[in-house]
Amino acid sequence: MTRNRPVPRSRRLVLPVCVVLLLAGACADSPEDPVSGATSPVADAVPQPVSLPEISGLDADVQRQVRDAHAGLLTAIEDGTVSGDRYGRLGMLFSSYGLANAAEVTYLNARILAPGDFQWPYYLSLLYEETSKIDQAIDSLERALELRPDYVAGLARLGDLLVGQDRSGEARELFSGALALDDQCAQCLAGLGRIELQERQFQPAAQFLEQALAVAPWASTLRYPLAQAYRGMGENAKAEAQLQARDAAALNTGIGRRIDKPGSPDPLLEELRAVGIAGNVAYEARGALAAREGRWTEALEEFTKMVEADPTNAVSRNVLATALLATGNRDLARLQYQEAVRLDPSHAGANLQLGIFLVEDGLETDAIVHFRRAVEFDPGSNVAYLNLAAALLRTGEAGESAEVYGDLLELDPSNAPARLGRAFSLIRAGRHAEAKTRLEEDMRARPNELAFPHTLARLLAASSDDAVRDGRRAIELVQQVASSRPGPQVTETMAMAVAELGLFEEALRFQQRAIDFADGAGRSALSVQLRATLSLYEQGLASREPFRSDDPVFFPPPFSPQAEFQSAER
Repeated sequence: MTRNRPVPRSRRLVLPVCVVLLLAGACADSPEDPVSGATSPVADAVPQPVSLPEISGLDADVQRQVRDAHAGLLTAIEDGTVSGDRYGRLGMLFSSYGLANAAEVTYLNARILAPGDFQWPYYLSLLYEETSKIDQAIDSLERALELRPDYVAGLARLGDLLVGQDRSGEARELFSGALALDDQCAQCLAGLGRIELQERQFQPAAQFLEQALAVAPWASTLRYPLAQAYRGMGENAKAEAQLQARDAAALNTGIGRRIDKPGSPDPLLEELRAVGIAGNVAYEARGALAAREGRWTEALEEFTKMVEADPTNAVSRNVLATALLATGNRDLARLQYQEAVRLDPSHAGANLQLGIFLVEDGLETDAIVHFRRAVEFDPGSNVAYLNLAAALLRTGEAGESAEVYGDLLELDPSNAPARLGRAFSLIRAGRHAEAKTRLEEDMRARPNELAFPHTLARLLAASSDDAVRDGRRAIELVQQVASSRPGPQVTETMAMAVAELGLFEEALRFQQRAIDFADGAGRSALSVQLRATLSLYEQGLASREPFRSDDPVFFPPPFSPQAEFQSAER
């Protein structure tokens, strides 16, 4: 046998198979047991009987579709006209609805009757990957690539498997060969980047990962290894920016499960996706993939069909509303969210978005009611906690806001917005000693976040609590921040710190410099506020207000779960 490139064996699964079905949740609750792990057919194997699987848990339309297709197979067998294609097409239908055992048998039968057809061993490998039958998955993928060694999606998948098995040399050859066929293969670029990263070749790793991210900007899983590469190069600011972007992309969008890994165009997977033509599972699967790829007109059509098929389903209405909002149809989206909450008052996602609408309308009290429901009914949602805490802070309930931020940090200690929000809430509540302690913890937990030392410097320079103030340490902290982030606020903080030490001439100079910064940036409102503080120093008085009562830090904007699903056309 001659191969264009090696197709080695592996023992570890890296990529999920029915990525689109997972997006819709169809693969999560299969009506069947896991795949039985049937052995590969031998030369004289004959097709095995295919029983109708248990389908009572599926939509009525889907049950009808599966029964009709199975009956068609039985008729073809009885007539003696059954073919590999007949078995394979039925296998695709079974696979589309998560009927793994039945799909396995039919794919095996298709492979027996049509050994020269590429798609059946390929689909079988996808099925085996999804059900963690790794040996069988690799065997079937090898068979497929023997028949079509230039199929880029298959080469990329196999390369990922090899990277997971520490077989970097073979994986590198696969990725490079695939890129020779398609230089826009983000999955291949990412694979080469991971290999370089494993070998501590940080600069080429960053180059490959940057290229992959340029091709697939929605692939948030690329950002962490890219951050590692930047750290290896000593580019800590770039690394932190990637981690922050990854955190932002982790927000729950409400449109099923995110596809956040780089992939390769896979016509066979697209064909598999299109097989399930009936029921809400199929509508959501097709709509969700269209949304992820920016095909919003198609996405809206599929989600509208989903709502029309079951108007009383709150989940379906929430999905449609989310897509409407992402395409700028705010009023129609709001109506769908309202209907979702009417149908199901416990729907966390719809409550969350309605709360954001109410904030935008200036109805903070009403918004808090919906944010509380979102936290109650989805206690694992970071964005629900962030919105509730922010709304409480904006309305002056700083003590409770700090508690909500604290609750979120118990769930997710790495959440930087929650850490910073907690500090501002404690400061607003007058709990300066506690704010100081928390900010010191935050600096240890997030050493590269400049917001924490800057906030602490302000607190040490201008707290109304004598036991908290420490002008000398404030100066040390603000000098660290100023070297990386000069600007009017940082310069104002330095003025506060030197004024605390009684150096009012220095404070006047720094404050005037801050005013000049603000004027040069066209920030007239800030300039007016800075001039008011200037008069304190002219009187020989230090500031006892780390942040003005109307400072934007006490009025954080809503955290939108829609940020990552904006249409490329907008």
